[in-house]
Amino acid sequence: MMRPRGIRFRLLVAVNTVMAVSLVVFLLVDYRREVAARVAQRHVALDEEAKTLLPAIVRLRPHGVQAVQEYVDTACGQMQDAASPGHHIAVRLDGTVLQARAHARQSSQMFAAMQAAARSPTHQFQVGDEALVVGSDQAGDTSVYVSEYLTDIHRSAASWFGRLVGIVAMTAVATAVVNLVFVRMAAKPMEKLAETVRQIAQGRLGVQAGPFKAAELDYLAAEINFMSTALAEVDQQRHQEMAKARQIQDHLLPREVRIPGLSVAHFYQPAVEVAGDYYDMVALPDNSWLLCIADVTGHGVPAAMTAAALKALLLHAVEHHSAPNQILHFINDRFSAFSLRGDFATMLLVRWLPAAARLEYASAGHGNAWRLSADGDATGELPSTGIPLGVQADANWDLETIPVTRGERLLLVTDGVTEAFDPEGEQFGWDRVTTLLKQCKDVSVAELVRRIDEALIAHRQSTATTDDCTVVAVDFVV
Repeated sequence: MMRPRGIRFRLLVAVNTVMAVSLVVFLLVDYRREVAARVAQRHVALDEEAKTLLPAIVRLRPHGVQAVQEYVDTACGQMQDAASPGHHIAVRLDGTVLQARAHARQSSQMFAAMQAAARSPTHQFQVGDEALVVGSDQAGDTSVYVSEYLTDIHRSAASWFGRLVGIVAMTAVATAVVNLVFVRMAAKPMEKLAETVRQIAQGRLGVQAGPFKAAELDYLAAEINFMSTALAEVDQQRHQEMAKARQIQDHLLPREVRIPGLSVAHFYQPAVEVAGDYYDMVALPDNSWLLCIADVTGHGVPAAMTAAALKALLLHAVEHHSAPNQILHFINDRFSAFSLRGDFATMLLVRWLPAAARLEYASAGHGNAWRLSADGDATGELPSTGIPLGVQADANWDLETIPVTRGERLLLVTDGVTEAFDPEGEQFGWDRVTTLLKQCKDVSVAELVRRIDEALIAHRQSTATTDDCTVVAVDFVV
């Protein structure tokens, strides 16, 4: 789509177009007026010449046609082309036509043209490539016609037009000066205001514009500055509130928890200030332990509020149940009652029974879990055992039981890990997680978590984090 033209461009085009069209119209009208005025002056002069010649011709007429012819030749011969281009005299004596022979312009065509010009309202007529203007006078049956070409008038007017072209050039210079002044007084300040707005849009809240010399621009700058200051204050308040929300969410996560028979490490990175990921480690009344990892749809404040609600529901559920599938049913029953339509969460609950050295787990749509054998050669996934939370109020989940031996490892992540993108749009993927898990079989779970974090950073490169990332790694040391 073509980018729309700016106000500066449109205004300059409009002003310059009006000035140019007005100047062209003025020049054309003035040129025509100048030519008409000069033609009129020439016609008056020729009329006066005809009136001067007529009495002399009337007095010479009794002396014969030859006397009149000689007088006409003499009068016309005295007129030079430089002063009177195309000068010609014709006389009609009743039915006899006499024309001056001084400049060899006599012809029946010439006389017919002179008569036609005399009858014309403009006193002009075209003869070949030349235009004639004719003055005339008449007494009885004697008529005198005096003509000249208009060549010198058009040439003189053309010279005058050249001078007007000079005026046009001066006007163009003046227009350029006006444009320059406009650019300095309006366009440049507008660019500075636009740059200030761009900086505000890029997050430099509080930046100020101006002052400017024009009152209107100074007023606009004051309003932009007020907006910038107000946004900076609101943003500062938001940051304070989000920092408090982050502290609250961090407080909801487990601290240094010692679980019999397990070595646990975890990594947690919100995409923004607060996250929709949640993980926990809860001691159950029967001396077993519950490991939880959950991922709420979306991220930011709404997802964080839902994650906090899941924390409360989980703590409430373990007061009544120990089996992971029953806990999921308890949570889902209440979560479905208050969650918005389309909001759901995946959750994986793993119950560790130290005395029996086994795991029980139920997964509400959370499939990002791997189990590494003690020899480090085989991995197995913990597949989902039911639908995510919030999809169906009366949903149920299967319970899976897994015996555990010393040296085995469990890795739980959210999809912010597997779905991390590089600059080309390629996901980090399950295969990379599986490869890292195998490569790090001989290092501690803390080192495993650190290397996963490094691998994610290297994979994303300059790409911003778009989803919350959580990693929980468990070694069985029973």
